[in-house]
Amino acid sequence: MALPEPIAVGVGGTPIAIRDTETNKPALVLLHGLGGSSQTWAFQFRALADDFRVIAWDMPGYGPSGGFVRENPTVEHYAHALSAVLDTVGAFKAHIVGQSVAALIGASYAAEYPDQTLSYTFCQGLTGLAGLPDDERAKQRKTRLDTFREMGTERFAEERGRKVLGPGTPPMVAELAVTIMKRAPVGAMCQAVEMMAQTDFFDIAPRIACPSLVIAGSEDPASPPETGKAARDALGDGPMELIKGAGHYGCMENPAVFNGVLKGFLDGI
Repeated sequence: MALPEPIAVGVGGTPIAIRDTETNKPALVLLHGLGGSSQTWAFQFRALADDFRVIAWDMPGYGPSGGFVRENPTVEHYAHALSAVLDTVGAFKAHIVGQSVAALIGASYAAEYPDQTLSYTFCQGLTGLAGLPDDERAKQRKTRLDTFREMGTERFAEERGRKVLGPGTPPMVAELAVTIMKRAPVGAMCQAVEMMAQTDFFDIAPRIACPSLVIAGSEDPASPPETGKAARDALGDGPMELIKGAGHYGCMENPAVFNGVLKGFLDGI
């Protein structure tokens, strides 16, 4: 199916934009990362809408979505916003997929709302900075914030964004990924960095009780397979799938394999 047009869902007076197939099928919620948007999941809407109610948001501050007032929201702020959105549209139980930094949001949601979470997928995720020594955490936080503020998203996407894609990414897909990245607002990206700086995935993972899947890309420089293995160990028993040749955007770079892995996991629950 074609990518649904975004609709605005009010959360405490703040609009959050989502794309929603609006069916009565089991809900599959897709959460994009720092350089993404709801458009990141176009290939998943096309392939999975026959079996699931597919929902993807524009993270607070992205696209038409309003942002947080505070400069340093916590991961719980994002999870609570997601819960409010899903409650408003009647998706009271859902499979949650978090890509990149949104793996932290998905993990927090799964831990905070266990009765509403059917499964959790750590999709080429980042694990946060809060587990690092204070000096290293502060250094990485500052480096990321300074990079976004000094380069801006267009330059960042061209110079850095292409480097996180696998070497075999089709040129049209690479252009789409970079175009989406260019539209990511600096302020919202910085808020996501602030969230990441306060979050440690390995503190959250033991509280996740639902079935879980880990997806990694063999050529992912941002979340290498070793990160996926560490996440799998922290989450406990469950599958880990490696997409060969994929960089940081496996859902776009090799959607056929990605969709097959995700659907196979969900069908087995």
